[in-house]
Amino acid sequence: MENRMRTRWLKWLGIGLFGSSLLLFGMTFAEAQTATGTATAVPPKKLTANVLWKHILAHHLTYIQEGHHGPIIYDFQDPNCPYCHVMYNHEAPLIKAGKLTVRYVPVAFLTPQSPAEAAAWLQSSHPLATLKHFESIVGPALQSGDYRSLPKATPTAKTTEDLKHNLEMMGALGFNGTPAMLYRLKNGHIGSIPGMISEKQLSGLLPHLR
Repeated sequence: MENRMRTRWLKWLGIGLFGSSLLLFGMTFAEAQTATGTATAVPPKKLTANVLWKHILAHHLTYIQEGHHGPIIYDFQDPNCPYCHVMYNHEAPLIKAGKLTVRYVPVAFLTPQSPAEAAAWLQSSHPLATLKHFESIVGPALQSGDYRSLPKATPTAKTTEDLKHNLEMMGALGFNGTPAMLYRLKNGHIGSIPGMISEKQLSGLLPHLR
């Protein structure tokens, strides 16, 4: 049932964004409206920023959240993306200061070891702790190309499906690489950042986020 609902939302997202020319990137959505139904209900007729943010992203992505204060951003990351690692380091001090909450959305497509490493995050009894440990040691591995020290796990069927769905959602949202970030502005519109930005740029964005 859950997989069928995910597929329905994904198809609807693609139709809403591209079939109706509601381009998410470089443009804005209509003013946020009150969404009807729930995450398991038939999708509303109109795709709005409110529906995308509160229903599709919040309930139909598999993510690991770090932080509980400040505005929320979604960050699609492949374990073997060096720019994702740098972006994580840019976000970490803002999270620690209570100025930002990040929902890390794992995808696994860059290297053959990516699925096993992403599985180590998602299948851990403490996903956030595993992600933080991974980020603390991945730098040298990315530089040397020796990934033997990085946490890995054999992906379960559920993890494989979750990673596949995250990647499909990333593509439906218009991204073709990582890192890829989504955020919501104070006026209710949704914006995106394809690629890495500096910590200064990220800090400068925060006052404008909801």
